[in-house]
Amino acid sequence: MTGFLGGLTAAIVTLGLLAGAVSHAARPAALGEALRAHGVLGPRLLRFAAAVLPFAEGALGAAGAVALPTGHQRGLQAVLTAAACLFGLYAGYTRHALALGRGGPCGCSHEDVPLSRWVTWRAAALAGLALAGAVLAGAGPVRLSAAELVTLILAATACTVLLWSLPAAMHEPAAAAVHRPGRATVPHPTDPAVHRPAAAAVHHPTDDAVHHPTGATVHRTAEGVSTRWTSPPAP
Repeated sequence: MTGFLGGLTAAIVTLGLLAGAVSHAARPAALGEALRAHGVLGPRLLRFAAAVLPFAEGALGAAGAVALPTGHQRGLQAVLTAAACLFGLYAGYTRHALALGRGGPCGCSHEDVPLSRWVTWRAAALAGLALAGAVLAGAGPVRLSAAELVTLILAATACTVLLWSLPAAMHEPAAAAVHRPGRATVPHPTDPAVHRPAAAAVHHPTDDAVHHPTGATVHRTAEGVSTRWTSPPAP
């Protein structure tokens, strides 16, 4: 199990280094533009970092890709130790730039991913994985079966993709203004401008003659009893 975990951490770090090198190669000016936008480094140090860091990522990634499958214990341990220092440097720099209130792109991708705390956390996670892999690599060479090797490759690829896409996935752009149609104004019941229809006049009969809905006249006695149920009046 220790060998599998050591191989997994080493593979994630190696793939992360190669992903960074490929991103810088796809857009070479991205890192320099990002460092210039941050305004933290001086001109000479900025040019040095923009030229050396992509080369360092590519060299360490290639060395790790060779040392890991061949079981070169000391070579892998040296690569992971250097990668821990490199990613730790990235985490410290981005944390310092954010503390100063500087913005701009992160410079770690060919896409315009803004500098955020997620960039710092990703670099810190990769630094921790590299340090753990260096410690585990010192315990002995990684020897895996064919099934374990396939599982390791799939797991390392998935973890690297998740870590690499973390800043872009967690980026929250400013919400665009959404036009909402205005609602129709509904007069308040107490508004004097509201026209209320007058109540229909209800006729309450007071005389003895009550008109039946059918049109026939119904005669009632003085006591209010319909003459329909009484004898007709005497002539």
